Amino acid sequence: MNIRLLAKRNIQGNAQRYLAYFFSIVLSVSIFFIYASFIFHPDVVHADIPGGKLISRGLIAAEIVIIIFSVFFIAYSNAAFIQPRKKEFGLLTLLGMSKSQLRKLIYLEQTMVSLISILIGVGLGFLFSKLFLMAISWLLAVEQPISFVFVPEAFIYTIVGFILLFQLLSLFSLFHIGNAEVVDLLKDKQKPKKTPFVSKWLVALSAVCLSISYYFACTLSLNNSYIRVLPIVFFVLIGTYFLFSQSIVALCSRLYRKKKSLYGGTNLITQTNLIFNIKDYSRLFFLTSIITAVILTAAGTLFMFSADLKKQGMDNIPQAIGWIENDASIYSVIEPSAVENTLKEDGFKILYEVNMTGVPITHMLPHMRTGEPNEIRSLLISESDYNNAAALRKIEPAKLSGKEALYIFPYGGLDYQFVHKGEQKELHFGNGTIQVTMVGQRNQSIVAPIKAATTLMVVDDQLYHEITADVPLKEMARVRGYEVKDWEESMETSSEIEQMSNNHNQLQTRAPIYQEMKQGSILILFIGLFVSLLFFIVQGSMMYLRVFTNLEDKKIQIHALHRLGLTKKEIRQILSAEIRILFFAPFLVGVIHAIVAYVALSNLLGSNLFAYSAMVIATYFLFQLLYYQVTKKMYERAVINSIK
Repeated sequence: MNIRLLAKRNIQGNAQRYLAYFFSIVLSVSIFFIYASFIFHPDVVHADIPGGKLISRGLIAAEIVIIIFSVFFIAYSNAAFIQPRKKEFGLLTLLGMSKSQLRKLIYLEQTMVSLISILIGVGLGFLFSKLFLMAISWLLAVEQPISFVFVPEAFIYTIVGFILLFQLLSLFSLFHIGNAEVVDLLKDKQKPKKTPFVSKWLVALSAVCLSISYYFACTLSLNNSYIRVLPIVFFVLIGTYFLFSQSIVALCSRLYRKKKSLYGGTNLITQTNLIFNIKDYSRLFFLTSIITAVILTAAGTLFMFSADLKKQGMDNIPQAIGWIENDASIYSVIEPSAVENTLKEDGFKILYEVNMTGVPITHMLPHMRTGEPNEIRSLLISESDYNNAAALRKIEPAKLSGKEALYIFPYGGLDYQFVHKGEQKELHFGNGTIQVTMVGQRNQSIVAPIKAATTLMVVDDQLYHEITADVPLKEMARVRGYEVKDWEESMETSSEIEQMSNNHNQLQTRAPIYQEMKQGSILILFIGLFVSLLFFIVQGSMMYLRVFTNLEDKKIQIHALHRLGLTKKEIRQILSAEIRILFFAPFLVGVIHAIVAYVALSNLLGSNLFAYSAMVIATYFLFQLLYYQVTKKMYERAVINSIK
């Protein structure tokens, strides 16, 4: 028997414990390799693929996330593997193994597992990279599919990178076990567990931090998001950590004092095990709840944004074809008849058209960040023109009288109030000036937000006619727009109309912008789902490791309970309850965090995303339930089969 053979047999003996860890590492290496194969693909490097550089940057960001996540996961797993084997290491030391030999044994075990997982991961990545390239080719709609080639850089970066990562983390784990004394190793599991200490102040801190983060998230908007994101993350992390290390302990202690429910069925054993293990569980609960929140928030955000993309396109770009003429007396950008004929020739039905004139004006508005007065250009239009266009878009009409005015800002996601009700404002047009009383502001668009028509100022019809009575038509601007049925399919028609126009900067077509955003969002969703899948597998693996690290201790406890008279059915109930808490307590907290994030996202997008969020959470729950059932069956079999 030598150390190398001993390391090999230890791996074989702990195969069940290593299974989830091994699978997670293989998946991490495979995804990293597939992404690297695309990043260093000759077609991407030489910019032969449209949009390839953009995707490459996204994949590089994903690679960094995978590496960072792998560092934490491997470090956690190494600690989880070593902790329950301290008695084994103490016996080996007692039998004559030196500290250097013990370090060598642990190092060989971890190196063998890492090398096997890296090689298998790279092999699977190489096999599936062809499918990945085919999927990317389809999503990018390239004429020639991206060729499958051997990419040496992908092999080098993946293999060398992960080997260095494993070696570095292995050295850190060796430092802890190598300095421990024999007595400490042998008696590590015999140390009695104390009742966890609960601080009322820390429980209150947890509640305060989570309340602050939830309030900030639920009142998030585009204009304050850049200063709130980091505080939200900070307070969520602090609040969640003390929620599990203090608040949950306090709740368990309160339940423990309720003797009526404590002595019912197997509750005494389940609750006793929970309260004395909660300190060990708290860090795992914290990590897995945060991972769950990250997965649900990231996957949900990507899915919701992709699913809500059509509505966003229609909200931000009011008509499928829209343009502005600086001189209302002529058509210098494009002739309406040319647009109409092109749409009809290509088989597109015009649902409605917009044709309104307005006077370019200037007025003062506060800057969004500094609040300093800033001169802004807007288009002054009449109340009737606004209401006619608003009716076509099913928007509430304006009701104005006298010298009242309504300010129209085209971006619904931005809730910044540039004007306030009752505010007096001077409007400058040509050589004239008029003072109006603002009735408020609406953040919605009714015509293409281009140039002078980006923002609108609506006034009463009578006042509008008084202002424009002496303004010649050539000094006014004209806004035209056509809404088209099945506009999503009008890519070629839109491109044809753009080529016919004399000024592209004053013409806006919805289909090309929508298709570009759709393609980009699908690619991001495609990449994000791979990373989310990895996060989910790793999170499940952490819980799997936690269950199986104390397998031997659990076998001893269950064997003793069985001798005292507990049936196998009752033992299954105990095991199921413990694993259920382990899997679904952090899941519940993670879901609550994600729901708050969805509320913030709904506010940012100005949409009700409840249905989308429910679908994401339900899908994740089904995967979590499946993982739970598999782990429970394996754990019950391992424990109950040991009962003689």
